[in-house]
Amino acid sequence: MPGTLATRIMLEAIRLSGAANLANERLRGIGSILMLHRVCKPENNGFAPNAHLSVTPEFLDRLADALSRSIFEFVSMDQAAQRIRDSGKGNRPFIAVTLDDGYRDNLQNAVPVFRKYNIPYTVFVAPGLVDGRASLWWEDLAAVLEARNTLYFDWKGLRRELPLSNHKEKQEAFDYLMAYLTNEVSEDDQRRIVSGLCGMSGVDAEAHRAQSIMTWQELKELSSDPLCTLGAHTIGHYALARLNEQDAIAELEESRSLIELETGIRPKHFAYPYGYPAAAGEREFVLAGRCGYETAVTTRHGVVYRDHANHLTALPRISLNGHFQKLRYVRALLSGTTTRLANKGRRLNVA
Repeated sequence: MPGTLATRIMLEAIRLSGAANLANERLRGIGSILMLHRVCKPENNGFAPNAHLSVTPEFLDRLADALSRSIFEFVSMDQAAQRIRDSGKGNRPFIAVTLDDGYRDNLQNAVPVFRKYNIPYTVFVAPGLVDGRASLWWEDLAAVLEARNTLYFDWKGLRRELPLSNHKEKQEAFDYLMAYLTNEVSEDDQRRIVSGLCGMSGVDAEAHRAQSIMTWQELKELSSDPLCTLGAHTIGHYALARLNEQDAIAELEESRSLIELETGIRPKHFAYPYGYPAAAGEREFVLAGRCGYETAVTTRHGVVYRDHANHLTALPRISLNGHFQKLRYVRALLSGTTTRLANKGRRLNVA
C-alpha cells in the first residue's frame, strides 16, 4: 500500500467512484480477516511512529456496530478456515477478527466490544512477550527517540549522529533505524541494539513490556471466553524468514507448546510476526503447514478468495490502521478493490 496521504486519496476515490460496492463478489471474495494490534486512546504526542498499529475503542465500537448490520457475518478462525475450504458456498461473506501480540488493552478495551456485539476474535500470543524473553522493541525505539535531542549511533563500524530536535527529525531517525534494524543486522542484534539504546536513554523496556502485555493468568482466563481463540505468534516475535530453518521450526512448534502448557489451549492458527514478504515467504508458508497449523495469517493486504483454499498458511488480512479510522475507508478495503490494486491486478499474493 502507498503512503498515508496517497492511501487516503485512493480510498476516497474508490468510494466516490462506486467501486467500493460490497455486493460485487468477484472483487470482494468470500470474506476478510481483520488485523488489529492495540486498542486504546491515542497518545497526546506529535511523534507517534507506531500510531498505525492502534485504533480507538470508539472506532472499534462504531465499526463493529456497522459491520454487524451489513452483509458480512462474523466468524471464528476455525469457521473461517472451513468457509475457505468450502469456497464460501451458500454463506454470507465472512469477517474474522484477529489481534496480534496480546496487548493488555485488547482485554480492557476490545473484548468488551466483541462481547457487546457477539463477535468471535483470535488473539495471537508470543510467549516471549508474556514472560519477558522478548521485548516490544519497535515501541522501545520510539521511546528512546522521544527522550533524546540527539542520538549518536555506533554499531560495528556504522557511526551516525541523528538530530532529534523536532518531530520531523525524530520520524526520519525512526524510519532510518527501523530500516537498518530489520534489514542490516540479525534479529538478535536488533534486540541488543535497542536494549543498549534504552539503557543509555533511561527507557525501562521491561517495565513497558510488563505493563503492555497480558500475563499468562489473564490469557488463561480470557481463553475461557467462548468467543476467544488463542493463536500462536512465535516465541520471540521474530521475522521467521530471517532465521535458519531449524530455528524457524522451533519458533513455530515451541510457541504452540508453551501456550498449551500455560493455558491448556493448543493453537491451531498462527500469525507471522511482521508478516510482510521479507518476514514471511514461501518457505515459512510450507513450514507452518508442516508444523500442523490449520491456518497462518500474514500482513499482506487483501481479502480472501476461493483460491486461498490451496494457500491456508498464506492468508492475507485487512489492517485496521490507526491512520484510517473511518467507516468509509474500511468499506473500501473490504470491497476488494484495494486488493487488486496492491496485487497489481492479481487476486492472490502468496509468492
